Amino acid sequence: MNTIAVVGAGIVGLAVARSLAERGHRVQLYDPGPPGEGTSFGNAGLIANYATSPMASIDTLRQLPRELCRRDASLSVDPRYLARLAGFGPRFLKAATPSRFARHKSDLVALIQDAVKAQHALLESLEAPDLYADTGCLQLARQGDPLAATLEASARAKRADGVACEALTAQEVRDLEPAIHPADLVGGLYFPETRHLKDSLAVSRALWKRLEGEGVVQHGLRIKRLVPLGAGGWRLIGEHGESGEYQADQVVLCAGIANDALLKSLGVSMPVVSERGYHVRLETPLALSRPVGWLARHFYATPMQGGVRLAGTTEFTAPDRAADERRWERLKGWGEALFGQPLSLAERWMGVRHSTPDGLPVVGQVTGRAGLFVAYGHGHLGLTQSAHTGELIAAMIHGEALPDYVASLSPARF
Repeated sequence: MNTIAVVGAGIVGLAVARSLAERGHRVQLYDPGPPGEGTSFGNAGLIANYATSPMASIDTLRQLPRELCRRDASLSVDPRYLARLAGFGPRFLKAATPSRFARHKSDLVALIQDAVKAQHALLESLEAPDLYADTGCLQLARQGDPLAATLEASARAKRADGVACEALTAQEVRDLEPAIHPADLVGGLYFPETRHLKDSLAVSRALWKRLEGEGVVQHGLRIKRLVPLGAGGWRLIGEHGESGEYQADQVVLCAGIANDALLKSLGVSMPVVSERGYHVRLETPLALSRPVGWLARHFYATPMQGGVRLAGTTEFTAPDRAADERRWERLKGWGEALFGQPLSLAERWMGVRHSTPDGLPVVGQVTGRAGLFVAYGHGHLGLTQSAHTGELIAAMIHGEALPDYVASLSPARF
């Protein structure tokens, strides 16, 4: 029985630990914080079966200049972060070319189909159906939004990807969600099979409780350095040096953007960058039955325990920079436009996503580093892809056959 160290106790790390523990491995989890209380806490809560198109595309490039110039932009690039984006930007442009976009889209469609099945199975295994809901989700189009002119075509394209999707009129949207403000509403896309979480943190805690009962041990330690052992295996060194040393046969890095520093200490570099997201939780009560996305503003309003959460936006900047308070105010303002009423806030949050230029995660063994695996770069889809990422890592360690698209997830592609 191998000892496997999983670094990072977010939803991806927990799912990887689950798959490895189910295979009979001795799993050691490393994270200085409680499971699920980092970036995994703040997501929009969607199991995004509809997310079948990579962001790196010609359409994105066409919209990018206008979006960056908006005074209330949902996307921003910090000039101080441009040096870190030097390896990301050219790869993003390359990934957006028609031939590469088509290949990445094909891989993503297959990946999402497998990921959604795995994530549903993980949630159902927790035997806590009150933690999620199967009410579908909506994506709205208002006058002037890019989606407004393509509703029927967009619905057909999603169905071609194997995703249940209907184009709705403005009245049909309001019939589903009467709280939506009718001003300038054109219609929307309805995804009836989309599941969402009612409490992201409660899901992570329930999963951790299950893992703890199965013998998975967490060390409340921030790993600062990895050292390969001559006879095989790895030494993990924590922030307190020698007093925080542990050994494992294999290591799986699931620490999000913190993976970059651990890999750098080994001379390995990945074009995975910090793409921060924000959310606010509303104190104002709203009658909302399902997540509602306003894609022109890049956010979702999701009904959760404790109130509706407005989550989204994209901010490319260093992970440790102070939060931009304007982003919380924008989310609040967009929420007021969405629901047509003043809103008060109960909570403000910011977290760090980890994103790749081609929109596919990095899952696999690090080239030239036997026994060292990475599982990060999931961007906006960490929750959706977490369970399947765990399955893939376990299959790789056991040398089992893998889906064809796994080659496109390999660290070696960079």
